[in-house]
Amino acid sequence: MRLRSWRGTTVVNPTPRRAFPWVRLLIILLVLGIAAYLIVPNLYSVRADAQVRGDLIPVTPVYRARIDRMLVNCSGPVRAGQAVAVISNFLIQADYQRQYLQGLEESQVADIALEQNVATALENAETQHEKYLAAVSERKRLENAFASFDQAYKAGAVPQVDWADKRAEIDTARATEAADLDAWKRSQLLVAQITASQRTKVASYQSLLNQAQDVATRVGQETLRAPASGQIVNCIDRPENVIEPGTPIFSIFQPDRAYIVAYFNPTSVSKIHIGEAAQVKISGLDHNVQGRVGSIYPNLDALPPDMTLFFWQHVQFQQYRPVKILLDKLPEKDRQELYYGAQARVSISTSDIRS
Repeated sequence: MRLRSWRGTTVVNPTPRRAFPWVRLLIILLVLGIAAYLIVPNLYSVRADAQVRGDLIPVTPVYRARIDRMLVNCSGPVRAGQAVAVISNFLIQADYQRQYLQGLEESQVADIALEQNVATALENAETQHEKYLAAVSERKRLENAFASFDQAYKAGAVPQVDWADKRAEIDTARATEAADLDAWKRSQLLVAQITASQRTKVASYQSLLNQAQDVATRVGQETLRAPASGQIVNCIDRPENVIEPGTPIFSIFQPDRAYIVAYFNPTSVSKIHIGEAAQVKISGLDHNVQGRVGSIYPNLDALPPDMTLFFWQHVQFQQYRPVKILLDKLPEKDRQELYYGAQARVSISTSDIRS
């Protein structure tokens, strides 16, 4: 297009049409969508990072022991009663062995005392038996002699005084015989009592000896067994190391006893109530699961180290209120997919509270 003027001809180009800013619009819509995704749900729910937890069953020795050998993997399954580790303690074994030898010596002394006491009681019983037999013989001799003496007395050849003396001798002999018989029976009873008492003591010594020997053998090398079935967690894989009594070698996680611990911002806990429903997304499951608020811990706590991703999540900057989420209706198939410490995300709706 050309324009004419007194100066000459000027070339004028037409103004081009501007294209619609689709890219800018899409960016704005995307930013608004992300903002809505982050902000709008938080207006009607509270969310928190969480972990799969459970009431762990510890496997621990009852005495100071050395781990000689681990029989299971530190991250595998275990069955109830399965042998899991071999432990030993030679110091305790030596102590019990010393107790065994001391008890053995005392048992031998008790055996000697038993033999002496029983021998003495038997000797006394034999003496009493002999006295009783002598009394029986004397009583029979006096009775035989009294028979002819009694006939002479009836014929009038023996005075009554002499007859009465003989009669008194027989009565005395009978009384002596009865006394000796009673003494002999008591001595026999004493033999039985001493024998039973000493044998009880010897048996007690022997029982203690057997226990000491059994413990000495057991602590010399003992096999620990799993008290329940489940998954091994928190394993101390340190062969040849010594652990104190009560220190778990590892713990057993049972999926049937699993629950979720969610770490909420303290300001959000006021919106949560016991028994409320919760949506839980657990790592390893391709779908959300239903839970409910079981309890709210009274203390503030830091995020576990494996959940602390950003600097502001460290304990010196922020602390959280742990909330226990129960998984009452979790199917058995899903429970078998759980593992201890799995990451999770918990969402609790607050719309009912607002309404």
